[in-house]
Parts: sequence; C-alpha cells; structure tokens
Amino acid sequence: MMKGNSVFHSISSLVLVVWGLIVALPLTILITVTVKSPQDLLKSPFALPEKWMWSNFAEAWKTANLLTAFGNSLIIAVFSLFGVVLVSAFAAYPIARAKSKMVNAFYFYFISGIMIPFQLSMIPLYKLLKILHLINTHQGVIFIYIAMTIPFSIFLYTGFLKGIPKELEESALIDGCGPTRTFLTIVLPLLKPVTASIVITNSLTIWNDFLVPLLFLQAREKRTIPISIFTFTGQYNNNWAMIFSAIVLGTLPLLITFLLLQKHFIKGIVGGAVKG
Repeated sequence: MMKGNSVFHSISSLVLVVWGLIVALPLTILITVTVKSPQDLLKSPFALPEKWMWSNFAEAWKTANLLTAFGNSLIIAVFSLFGVVLVSAFAAYPIARAKSKMVNAFYFYFISGIMIPFQLSMIPLYKLLKILHLINTHQGVIFIYIAMTIPFSIFLYTGFLKGIPKELEESALIDGCGPTRTFLTIVLPLLKPVTASIVITNSLTIWNDFLVPLLFLQAREKRTIPISIFTFTGQYNNNWAMIFSAIVLGTLPLLITFLLLQKHFIKGIVGGAVKG
C-alpha cells in the first residue's frame, strides 16, 4: 500500500510539473512581449528581447488613458459586486429556508437566467436603457451586470445556506431577534466563503467583459479597460507590445483580489455547489 501511494504521489507530482510548464509558457511569452520593441517582436516573437523596453508600460498607460479606464472599471465592478451580493444573499435566504412550492418556483425562475445567453437580450436591453436615458452611464451597465450575475450567485448562496444549521437561527429567535436581524448578525457573517467565491468569479466576468461596455458605453471618457486596450488594434496594424503591456496592467487588480480572497474561494464554491 505504501508503495502504491508513493507511485501515485510521483505521478501526481509529474502531472503538476507538466501542467505548471504548460501554464508558464504563455505567461512567459506575455511578459517578454511587453518589454520588446516592435523591431524585436517582428524579428523573434518568442525569444528574449535584445533591449528591455520597460517604457512600454508607461507608454501604454498614457496612450490608452488607462487611469480613466481603471476608474471606470473600478466603479462598475465595485457597485455591481455590491449589488449582486446584497440582492442575491437576501433573495437566497428565504429560498433556502422556506419549503413552499411558490418559493421553489421563484428559485427555478432565478436559476433559469443561467440558461439565457446575453446575446438574446441585447436589442431589448438597449431599447430599454435608451428609454430610461441610461446609455453612456455607469448606472445602466451596473444594472445589467447585476441582472446577469444574480442567477449563479443565488444558486451558490442557496446551496451554502442549506448547509448552515437552522439551530443557530432558532437560538437567535428565542433571544428575541427577528428574521432580518438574525440574517444580518448570525447568517451573513457565515457566508464569507461563498461571498468570496461570488466576488472572485463575478469580478472576472465584469472586469474582463468587452461586449457590454462596447454596446452601452460609447463615450471615450466612459471606456473600461478592455475597450481602452482595443484602441491599440487597427485594420492593418496591431501594436502587440502596447496591447500586452496594457493587459498586464489591467490584470493586476484581479490578481490582488484573488490573492486576498483565495483561502475562501474553493471552500465557497464547493459548499455552494454541492449542498442542497
């Protein structure tokens, strides 16, 4: 048995090393391209640069106006995540605790949103936001992202809530807490793992999304990071050094968010998807 375990660990380690090399290869290419001159890039795309052009980052930051783009992306992401966490948590709590057919119908109504592609609703959404005068506004895009991410968030929250013992809430009820206070003081703090998972998964979707800002944020001063990076592309020429430099700069906030919340990420995904 010990020999079998040793072979298994050796094979697992070998697979992890191979997978690590596969993942490291595109990252290495990404980093090397960011510090190359256009001549270096045309001469040898995958070789190390002859001259390290660290100024590419500063030029990309200035040319694409990434400071404004960072601000726009941050505003949209923060308020969208706050809205989806607030709405999804409050909606999932009665769904997880109630047992009536009506509540189950609402649950499946919310979950059905996962199966509807955004492309199917683009034209009606555009007409609706135009009537509400929300085109070229952060509010319009935030409402869209909240609506898009609610179904999966409610699914995770409901599954996680079903794994929390009801005795905790019954004890709070005996002590005189109402349902709202019980949820805010007892249940909500226990939702940190699944909330971290929801924040990470949805922040990836919102931060990297290209289609929604392209359709609903047409003004230059409202551009998000993906739209700003797109300015380096043209019909006959693409400035790959600038594109890759901007991508690296735009990825840093997501990387920091994941590092801060990673200890809760797997726990929240497993707890929210398996239970219930």
